[in-house]
Amino acid sequence: MKPTNLSSIVSALLIMGAVYMNSATGRAADFPQAAANAQFSAVHGFKDSTLPRLRRGVSTDAGITAALVDKLCAAPCSTQSDTGEGDSHRIKSDHWSLQVAGDGSWARFRDHEVEARAHSLEQDPAKKMSADALEKRGRSFVADKLSSAITLDAEEELVPVRTDYRFEGGQDVNTGEVTSSIVANRIVFGRTLYGVPVVGGGSTVVVTFANDGSVESFQYDWPKYEIQQYQNVLSASEILRRVQTVIGARGISPPTISLAASGSEKTAYPIALSADTTLEKLECGYYDPGAGILATGAQIQPGCVYHAVYQGQNGMRQGLAGAVPAGVQFEPDPAWPEAVALSPSSSTPTKGAERH
Repeated sequence: MKPTNLSSIVSALLIMGAVYMNSATGRAADFPQAAANAQFSAVHGFKDSTLPRLRRGVSTDAGITAALVDKLCAAPCSTQSDTGEGDSHRIKSDHWSLQVAGDGSWARFRDHEVEARAHSLEQDPAKKMSADALEKRGRSFVADKLSSAITLDAEEELVPVRTDYRFEGGQDVNTGEVTSSIVANRIVFGRTLYGVPVVGGGSTVVVTFANDGSVESFQYDWPKYEIQQYQNVLSASEILRRVQTVIGARGISPPTISLAASGSEKTAYPIALSADTTLEKLECGYYDPGAGILATGAQIQPGCVYHAVYQGQNGMRQGLAGAVPAGVQFEPDPAWPEAVALSPSSSTPTKGAERH
């Protein structure tokens, strides 16, 4: 599961065809720590030359699901439950639904009542919740409702990553007047281990608030990690060359430009990978794409998530995203296309997968 940036558009023609409405969720700025990691990644890669591999462990707390329900469903609330996908449980009340893994390591929650009234609480975009306000609300919610699941070991931190906002807009087809409003505010948290961030979608907590502060939804992926053996990691220049290689392997743009890491974190981007492809962002850390892709017990290796843009001769732009392993030697992973493409034994180009 992965907290992603939504780009789908839902449209409806309302009241006598007079107003055309749409809604979409758009990404706002990253928090300073996340932005700094992206700049640092392009210039230095990692702070240390060696990092351990990790393993997604098994939670030993069988009471996480019961504790979540107790927090979400205060008396006289009543619920119904059944079995969901895999070993997960699905719990419903009269107005919300929750799906949670059997070991409590991930969950998804929606309050349908809050979602239904979000439109009626719309506000001018200038009045959206600030990043600071969202972080405060989010931390309070995690501490109050999710404390049984979101636990931190020594040298781990819950860190704010970014904010998202859901907009509704409309245009009067008679006058041409365009309006826009905010109907929901989202905070995304991540995790660092020994100062190194987890990247790729795993170890995230996402909470969405309506404008009155009510929680519309949340989801989290929060495994236990077990430290494995250490491995050497590449320099920034070598990581960039791996990104260049896998972009070229996707058959979009051959890697014709000699690469070197930027000497300045203030001007790290964009980085030319080829004549028509630029790297817009690189995030290095422990690469965990989340429980929707990885099973319990899976290896978590140092890696770097990349976001690149290809611009064709017709001016059309195409986004390219994925992740490259950052270990000098890395474990084979058939579910990781870039790792397959970079494996010494591989001669088959990869198209790359949106694993984050």
